[in-house]
Order: sequence, then structure tokens, then C-alpha cells
Amino acid sequence: MRNDLCEACKRNEINVVEKSDDPNQPYKLCNQCHERLLKYSLRPIEWYNLAVVHSPKKFLLHDDLYEEDGEACQPEEDVFVTKKDKAPTLRAVRNDLESLLDFSITRWFLEDDVINALKKHNTQKTLSSVKSRFYETENYEVKSRMLEIVADVLGTSASGWVRELWENYDEEFLYPISWATASSLPAEEGLNNII
Repeated sequence: MRNDLCEACKRNEINVVEKSDDPNQPYKLCNQCHERLLKYSLRPIEWYNLAVVHSPKKFLLHDDLYEEDGEACQPEEDVFVTKKDKAPTLRAVRNDLESLLDFSITRWFLEDDVINALKKHNTQKTLSSVKSRFYETENYEVKSRMLEIVADVLGTSASGWVRELWENYDEEFLYPISWATASSLPAEEGLNNII
């Protein structure tokens, strides 16, 4: 994906950088998507693409404004949705690991059906991709979701990485790291880290 394309439509060039509640991660948008974002009128695929990068818990994307499939709840203008404007479904992404990880980020919670779909993929490839995504973003929610996947999908196969995370411990991530620790490290070792 080209970095100079709008984060929402992924077609047009970036014209606007809109501040978000995370000053390190503004929305980078074309003029049309920027206008739809501010009017709570994103098309489902535009919401989805932004949620993959920013998480659906960020300002202007959260559940007061959009359903989990990206449908606008309080649009200030009509939202015209064609087939190509719909957000991906679990059924459509379940066989492609990267698309499935994108999908997992857009969920309000990591549901059992997503967990089960992730468990069907190669554990080492999943771990590698989860680590890569964790280190490539500054977004707290995305990092936390990657640690949830460690906890609910990878378990002991991620023990080496969880130990590394404790060596470079960031207090902001105590809860998600603790969750990952509980499923991947022996109880005594994990408890010692958390304490």
C-alpha cells in the first residue's frame, strides 16, 4: 500500500491531515473522505480502513457513530453504499492471515469466531505478523489487540516474545501484557513479572 494515499478510500492522494485524540496518529485523508469523516458519514469500507489503522475506539470512529460493519448510525448526510463500499466480513477474510488480523483490529471485542479463525492459521506465521504489527504502530488499541491475540490464540508459542516484552516493560501496557503472560508463561514466572 502506498503511504501517500488516503487512509480511508485508499484511492485518492492525501489532502488533509486531521488531528485525532492521539496526537501521534492523525487521520490522513483526501478531501472527500475528510468531509465524510467530519459528518459521521463514512462508507463502511472507509470506516473499516480507518479502523484498521486507528482502531474503532478512536474519536470519530467509535460505536456511537458506527456499527461494527461500518454502517453510519448518525450520518449528517446521506451515505450511498454500493457493493464495493461494504466492509469485509469474517467469512471473506478468514483464509488470509493478514486480512484476518486487519479484521480483528476493527472488532470492538475479540470474539470467539475471530479467535477460532486465527487458530486455524500457522502459529509461527501468526506470531511473526502479530509482533510486526505491534512494533510498527504507536496506537495503544492496536498494540493491545495484538497482545489479546497472544493471550487468546498463541498462548505458550509466544512465551519468548512475552519474556522480551517484560524486559522492555512499558507500564501503559500492564493489563494487556498481563493477559498475554497468563496464557504464555508458567504461573510463577508470570506472577513474578506482574508483581
